[in-house]
Amino acid sequence: MRSRRSISDIVAVVLLIVIAIAAAVIIYMWLSGLIGSVHTSTSATQVKLEITGASVAPSPPGSSTYTVQVTVYNPPDSPSTYITLGELEFTNGTMLCSTPLSTTTTTTITPGGSVPLSFSCAGSATAPAGTPVEVVLVTSQGVQVSYTTSIS
Repeated sequence: MRSRRSISDIVAVVLLIVIAIAAAVIIYMWLSGLIGSVHTSTSATQVKLEITGASVAPSPPGSSTYTVQVTVYNPPDSPSTYITLGELEFTNGTMLCSTPLSTTTTTTITPGGSVPLSFSCAGSATAPAGTPVEVVLVTSQGVQVSYTTSIS
């Protein structure tokens, strides 16, 4: 009888150790995730821009230079920002053209505000009218927002 009792005591101790280690690992993972989010840039995680409309047209018609007009909305709970880069991509992710935007040519987008933005970029290929493209804007915090439209 004694041998059976000692085996169950050993099993109980092993189970308690396994439960304690599992709890310690879960607490460590939770704390490291919490601490890791504190050390990231809060402004980049809070930027929530939306593109409410966009149009793309070759300028002049039939060329590989495109004029992009975008309306950007910054929700009230998002910090002020500005756009540093405008890109035009095919919907499969292939880059059509890209243009860096300087702070002197862009307007600061304040919380709750909507701003029209226009830029031109020269691509290496011409795309016919009706081709679906994606307008991608990059903010000063490095956040990307995109909008799918077609070339007019």
